[in-house]
Amino acid sequence: MQLGGAALLLCAAGLAAAPAPGTAPGTAPGTGRERRVQFASWDEVNVLAHGLLQLGHGLKEHVERTKGQLRELGGRLSAHNSSLGRLLRQAREAQERGERLRGSVRELQGRGRMLLNLSEALRQRLEEVAADKEAIQGRLERLEGRVRLALQARPAGNQSARDLGVLQALMDAQNLRIEELLQKIKQQQYKLDKQNLQIKSLQSKVNLLIPLHHNKTQPPKWRINLKKSLNLTNQSQNGSGESLQTQKLPEGCHQLFLAGQQSSGVFQVQPMGSQPFKVYCDMTAEGGWTVIQRRVDGSVDFDQLWDAYKNGFGDLRGDFWLGLEKIHHLVQEGKYNLLIELEDWEGNSQVVQFVFTLGGESAAYTLNLLGPLSGELENAIGEFRQLPFSTRDRDHDLKADTNCAKHLSGGWWFSTCGHANLNGKYFRSIPRQRHERKQGIFWKTWKGRYYPLKSTIMKIQPAALEAEP
Repeated sequence: MQLGGAALLLCAAGLAAAPAPGTAPGTAPGTGRERRVQFASWDEVNVLAHGLLQLGHGLKEHVERTKGQLRELGGRLSAHNSSLGRLLRQAREAQERGERLRGSVRELQGRGRMLLNLSEALRQRLEEVAADKEAIQGRLERLEGRVRLALQARPAGNQSARDLGVLQALMDAQNLRIEELLQKIKQQQYKLDKQNLQIKSLQSKVNLLIPLHHNKTQPPKWRINLKKSLNLTNQSQNGSGESLQTQKLPEGCHQLFLAGQQSSGVFQVQPMGSQPFKVYCDMTAEGGWTVIQRRVDGSVDFDQLWDAYKNGFGDLRGDFWLGLEKIHHLVQEGKYNLLIELEDWEGNSQVVQFVFTLGGESAAYTLNLLGPLSGELENAIGEFRQLPFSTRDRDHDLKADTNCAKHLSGGWWFSTCGHANLNGKYFRSIPRQRHERKQGIFWKTWKGRYYPLKSTIMKIQPAALEAEP
C-alpha cells in the first residue's frame, strides 16, 4: 500500500510540472506568471521528494520483511535438518541395538545348549558313580560276611582283631572316597543348575525387550467358563431338577462373587483339570479374591520343605499357605492380579499389586511378572522378571553359591536373597540381634531389610475383569 501511494504522488507531481495547455512553448511569461511557476516548481519538488522518501521507506520495510522471512525459513530448515539427523542417528542406534540383541540371544541360546549338554553328561556320570558305589558296597558287604564267617570258624585272637580292624579301615576309606566323589559331582551339578537358571532369567529379560504382538480379540477363557457356570446356576433356579451334587463347582472366588456370593469364608472350588479343594474367599466391593497366603499370629511354622509348599499347609481361617500346585491350577487360564497387604508393628499398612502368571512344577513354579508394580512402594522383587520358587531342599534362586532359603528362612521366589521374603520366620516382637531379624518377614523397600513385619496377606484375582459385551 505504501509503494502504491508513493507512485500516485509521483504521478501527481509529474502532472503538476507539465506546461499549461494554452501556453506556447517559447512565449515569455510575465513577472507574476514567473513567480507562480517558480513557487509551483518548489511545491512539485517537495512533492517529489516526499514521494521518493515514502518509496524508499516502503522499499526498506519490504526488504526487512523479506530478510526476516528468509531468516525464519533458514531457522526452520536448520531445525528440520537437525531433527532429520537426530532421527537418522536414533534409527542407526536402534538398528545397532537390535543387532546386539540378536547376537546376545544367539549367544545365550548357545550357552544354554552347552550347559544343558554338560548337565546331561554330569547326570549320566552321577548315575554311573551311584551304580559303581552300589556295586562296591555289595562287594564290601559280601567281603564283610566272609570275614565274619571266617572269624566264627577259627578261635578269636589278637591277630584276627587286627586284621578285622585293618579291613574295616579299608572299607571306611573306600566309602569316604566314594562320598567325596559324589559330593563333588553334586556341587558341580548345583553350579550348573544355577547357571542354567541365570541364563533363563537373562533370556526372559531379552524377550521382554522384543515387542510381541498378542491376539487380543479372543475373550479370556475364564469369562467363557463363567458363562457356563452362570448358565448352570440359572438352570438350577428355573427348576430343572438337577441336584446340587452334580452341579459344576466354581473355578475361583471371583466366579462365586459374580454368581451372587457376597460373604467371605471358606468355599470349595475346582479349576479346570484339577480335583476340588477348599480356599478362603475374601469378598470385597471390587470382586472376589482368593487368598493364597496369610501371616497374622505366627501359629504356623513356614520353614517347610518343597513338598509342603507344593501341597500347602496351615489353617484356612488362620495362618496358611494354599500350595503352589493349587495356585498354579487357579491361574493357569490367564493373567492374574496378585495383591499383597503388609502391616508393621505400629499399625501402618501398605499394599502392592502386579499382574503375573505362574509356571508348573517342571518350571519350579516360576513367577512371571508381566507389568510394573502398582502402589506406593517400590519394587522389592528384584530386577528379574522371572523368579523360580526355592526351599531349603530345592535351591532354585538366582544367587550363585548361596541357598537363600537356607540362609534366610522359609520358601519364596528369591532373586538374590536380600529383596523380599514374606514366608520368613514370624517374630512376635522385633529381635535385638541383626542376624535374627534378617530371617523374618520383610519387604526391603518398606521398613528396610532388617525390619520383621507383623502381618502379610497375599490374594489373587483374574486380571481381565471388563464386562461382557
